[in-house]
Amino acid sequence: MKSVLRSSYGAPSILTVGELPLPISKPDEVLIRVHCTTVNRTDCGILRGKPFLIRFFSGLRKPSSPTPGTDFAGEIESNGSEVTVLAVGDRLFGLGDEGIASQAEFMTFKASGSMTKIPKGIDYTVAVASLEG
Repeated sequence: MKSVLRSSYGAPSILTVGELPLPISKPDEVLIRVHCTTVNRTDCGILRGKPFLIRFFSGLRKPSSPTPGTDFAGEIESNGSEVTVLAVGDRLFGLGDEGIASQAEFMTFKASGSMTKIPKGIDYTVAVASLEG
């Protein structure tokens, strides 16, 4: 799958686009096809590792995840074996201020995480823009 990648903290110029294996969801997670995401103030702080406090949850010396991203809007591709309240095809949007690797084609997310179904009549871009805006 295609993903935005970084191996260190720094300016946006350190970002590249590359290939990663498709993530595998744990029993309590869903696999989400990301339709859109944003770049917001939290993403900028995590990208640069500033203020330094951010590094306590995103990686002290270097980012703990090669893929940035803190919010998403997308569709469930598959469910972990313990997920019963969400179905394949559900349209969801959500966020995780600690970084959730959402700037990729696919991501995994805990079914009990900070996400909800996108209301009918709302498209993915409007849904994701409402999260941190």
